Amino acid sequence: MFWKRIFTIVLTLGISTIGCTKQDNNEASLLVSLAVVGASGNQAAFLETYSQIAFQNYSDAYADIVLMREKVTIFTQKASPTLSELNEIRTLWRKARRSYLQAEIFRFSQGPVDNPNLTGGVELEPLMNSWPLDEGYIDTVVLTGTVTKQGLIDANQGDCSGGTCPDGDTAKNISVGWHAIEYILWGVDATNNSTPGTTITQTNFTTANGSGSTQAKRSAYLLYATEILESHLLLIKNAWDPSLSGSYVQKFKSSSTSFENILRGIAKFAGGEWGGERMTGVFGGDQEEEHSCFSDNTKADFYYDAKGLENIFNGTYIGSKTITGYGLKNLLGKETNYIKDRITTAEQFCLNEFSEDTSLNQTCSGNLISSRFDRMIGTVNVSGSATENADYQLFRYQIQPAVQEIAKSMQRTAASFGVSIGDDGLVLE
Repeated sequence: MFWKRIFTIVLTLGISTIGCTKQDNNEASLLVSLAVVGASGNQAAFLETYSQIAFQNYSDAYADIVLMREKVTIFTQKASPTLSELNEIRTLWRKARRSYLQAEIFRFSQGPVDNPNLTGGVELEPLMNSWPLDEGYIDTVVLTGTVTKQGLIDANQGDCSGGTCPDGDTAKNISVGWHAIEYILWGVDATNNSTPGTTITQTNFTTANGSGSTQAKRSAYLLYATEILESHLLLIKNAWDPSLSGSYVQKFKSSSTSFENILRGIAKFAGGEWGGERMTGVFGGDQEEEHSCFSDNTKADFYYDAKGLENIFNGTYIGSKTITGYGLKNLLGKETNYIKDRITTAEQFCLNEFSEDTSLNQTCSGNLISSRFDRMIGTVNVSGSATENADYQLFRYQIQPAVQEIAKSMQRTAASFGVSIGDDGLVLE
């Protein structure tokens, strides 16, 4: 409020100081300087909160995947693992995914998640979250190939060949990351079914048949892919760690371009990925275009992406440690309420898709999407229930447009700070 009053006084002085004394001009100049310092201070406070949330968010995701890897290590050494043990790992994947999804809001902002110059030349995002998968490629590795940790890394994003390439794209060989692990854990999810993938059970992981068996290779694949994801999350967490000398976060807080990069990153993520390819891809009814199709985790994907934006919008984060600070809402001016309303719209999901652990389910109210997401996909082309059709309409004509409108709002916000964000990388309707 103080700086708002300062700007008002400056504006008044700017109108009334024509022909005024030198002393009045000096006073006006002083107030302008104070206003500039105030705006800069607000951005600095936001960058500090943003960096704290980033570090805590990635720390939680890392801790979650460490716990999962510990369970996977035990699981993959068993000659006869049980279904309950497999479901425990599936639940740990979902919980770790929930933490990571909130951190996706940090993408496209020249940060360590997608800037290889900050992580020793390793471009982490394609190794962590690429999709859709070429399931045939993974099956070939498991069934006929030799599974090694470095081999999985080397094969990621390599050329896809044969008739199994997603969308005919020969550059979508994806062998590691969240979705590769997801496929190994659940297997193929049939179109319009009412469960996650059912082609994989605990018997697919037994080591009783020897190290050369398909089951042993699947176990090795699961362990190596989880270890790889753990190592990559550690790199990002360390980059945001303020206690580590020379970490990225020190440069981030002092850089004059960090705030601009954040605005551009939010616009690209909301308009290109989250509200772009991921949401628009499912309107044609293709199960392959569902972001987490094997586990049916897609509604959680969309909900926690929105939650990630809400975190930095409010300047708060609730995880293993609570962060409270200076939010983006304090810098958005007239766009504040507009974006707040659209975040609320984007969160209209009931996360009721999980069969392995019912504690992750919710009781759905009437104003939330309660249908299974894979049943909603392309419901205009199939015979869906009245609820599924209504939920599809809500998703298609309210939620997805709201997310894209966030991108447009970021463009307008940036313009008010003298920064131009073009449409490059955005999928705007």
